Amino acid sequence: MRVNNDLQDNKIFMFSSVHVWSDTRIFFKEATTLANNSFMVDFHAVEGPTTYDNVNARLQVRTLSRGKRSVRPKRWYQLYKKALTSDARYYHFHDFELLFVATKIKKRKPNCFIIYDMHENFPAMIETKDWIPKLLRGPLSKVLARWEKKWMAKADAVIFAETSYKKHYEHVDVYKCDILNLPVWQEPLIMRKTASFTFIYVGDLVRDRGVFEMLTLIRNLKTRGHTDIHLKLIGPMQPRIKEEALDFILNNGLADMVTMYGRIPYTEIWEHYASAHVGLCLLHPIPNYMHSLATKLFEYMAAGLPILATDIPDWKHLIEGTGTGFTTNVYDMQNVTDQAEKMMSDQLLRESFSENGRKAFELKYNWRTEEEKLVGLYHLLRDNAL
Repeated sequence: MRVNNDLQDNKIFMFSSVHVWSDTRIFFKEATTLANNSFMVDFHAVEGPTTYDNVNARLQVRTLSRGKRSVRPKRWYQLYKKALTSDARYYHFHDFELLFVATKIKKRKPNCFIIYDMHENFPAMIETKDWIPKLLRGPLSKVLARWEKKWMAKADAVIFAETSYKKHYEHVDVYKCDILNLPVWQEPLIMRKTASFTFIYVGDLVRDRGVFEMLTLIRNLKTRGHTDIHLKLIGPMQPRIKEEALDFILNNGLADMVTMYGRIPYTEIWEHYASAHVGLCLLHPIPNYMHSLATKLFEYMAAGLPILATDIPDWKHLIEGTGTGFTTNVYDMQNVTDQAEKMMSDQLLRESFSENGRKAFELKYNWRTEEEKLVGLYHLLRDNAL
């Protein structure tokens, strides 16, 4: 297989075998930031429900066909072949499963730079996967953790999306950089609230991210006499979970109170934020979430949305410290419902949470600080300072 080692110092091969091309972090934040800072970005990810209009000549999007988990190895090989023939100096990837592929690229192209962008603690996440037998989860997690550290050491830099990840890799000899998944800059939204009191959630709709707790909240509020309420669920949902959710909605007479939008363009999400009253983040307190600050918390702040979230210690510290909402025990649905009712009944409280959230976003929790770190990392690599 032909290997191109005539590499351009301002060109990036960014790739993912898991994420759709329109993923907020990898496309709207990282790829776009780099393209806007004079880099050429050859972007490879999975096809999505929308297509990209090439409005930026420095950012070229190339998509891989979607399919079942079993087709992933085919994608790895496709990306490997394309990477070998690319004239990019940098190879920036976003998935644990591509670590091995990246080491092979580095071996064939020793003058390139390999950047691993870690979005989540994958070994910890394995311990919560329903499709893996319980007896295998612990041992598999430990094996993957060992291999991860071995392969990471062959990279030129590792990006952590959460500050808590770094402590697990202190003995891995590689340059490390925290680039948090904070929202891109948003101007203050023009609030056009819906007539119905509206709760909203944006993100993957799976069991451990609280999809059924959110549906139960609406059912409980209805039982307590609140009929003019609505829940917007925005994000991808597996067919099996969607079927269960639809059954729950129908069995509890919630068809007029819940709307499931699926995945929508990032820009449209903010229109829905503007129409909502409260942002929900009722994720289960499992290991993969215990030390991760959910991006949607910061998006709610940017949108001026009061927050109702799980009382995970780091989240509670953030929300109480910024005065932006309530936290609650997600396994105590009566308490979750009580907290929601407090927000519904007190407009002045909601306005205070809203103003505090927007202020926190403008002063601290936005992508502007993170994009400087991202571009700075590339400049360090380019100048061979690492």
